Amino acid sequence: MSIRTPPLRAFRTVAGIVAFHPDACELLRLISAIAGDVGRIIVFANSALDAVIKDRLSSAAGQTPVTLISPGENVGLGKAYNRMVELARLEGAEFVLLLDQDSMPSAGMVCRLEDLADELVRRGEKPSLIGPRPVKSTGEPLKRIRQRRSRAECPTGVAVEFAISSGSLIALKATAAVGPFNEDFFIDAIDIEWCSRAWDAGWSVWLAIDIPMTHRLGHGVIRLPFGLRLTDQPPKRLYTYFRNQVAMLRLPHVPAAWKLRFIAWLPARSFIYAVRHRFALPVIRAIGLGLADGIMNRLGSPERGWRVIARGKSAAVRGSASAS
Repeated sequence: MSIRTPPLRAFRTVAGIVAFHPDACELLRLISAIAGDVGRIIVFANSALDAVIKDRLSSAAGQTPVTLISPGENVGLGKAYNRMVELARLEGAEFVLLLDQDSMPSAGMVCRLEDLADELVRRGEKPSLIGPRPVKSTGEPLKRIRQRRSRAECPTGVAVEFAISSGSLIALKATAAVGPFNEDFFIDAIDIEWCSRAWDAGWSVWLAIDIPMTHRLGHGVIRLPFGLRLTDQPPKRLYTYFRNQVAMLRLPHVPAAWKLRFIAWLPARSFIYAVRHRFALPVIRAIGLGLADGIMNRLGSPERGWRVIARGKSAAVRGSASAS
């Protein structure tokens, strides 16, 4: 009597992790968590990786092959995402799963996202991106869901304006139709801009309400009245946050409702961040320069803006020292 060996599972997804000065244990734990559900793991190192991490990448991934990309400098999230999409397409994958080092998927997340993608297609949808529900380590939701109207209804998923990039399962067919991620944004709002473009191109964006993923945002969350929240960020991220959000106001595919909300909230957000950081000069300069560069459409690496902000900080320190 012969024993038939079950066929190996055909992997549909390639995972891409963007790493920037990661904690070794957290990154290796993330790799181990997804290795069994993907055909390959791409680690895009936007900073130099410790030798400990490099030596343990393969062992953390088990039988899943790992590709390490080290550009030698921080080239931003847009370029990292586009490179990972390109490699996933060469691998013959159907999806690419984007992750960053601050996320930890729940058990079976990849397969469940794939199943939801299939269900949406059966219901007549064209899902470009399906994201898990980002939660804090306590299980509390991180962000308010902004739903959008869709042609189909699904009990386990809701159509949304956008989903955060980390944890997003992206259909490679959609990337061909929607286009690449915006590399000029470097970091911040890349996911919002791409999702807006996907909707404009006739694709949809979904959130899996019953598939959680633990995620850590910035320096935490600023809690506001009426259940509103803002992500707390250091000055360097505040610069790109305000710059890129303002730059999106000129993009025709970004919904008018989103633009109106941002403009209405802009004075309050600026004031809240200033108060949060006790009107520290680097924060004020980061917000002001971000707004100016967004209006002038000066994008790309934030290093130019950060040098201006840093010079202001140095001048303030020198002035304080001379006063004392």
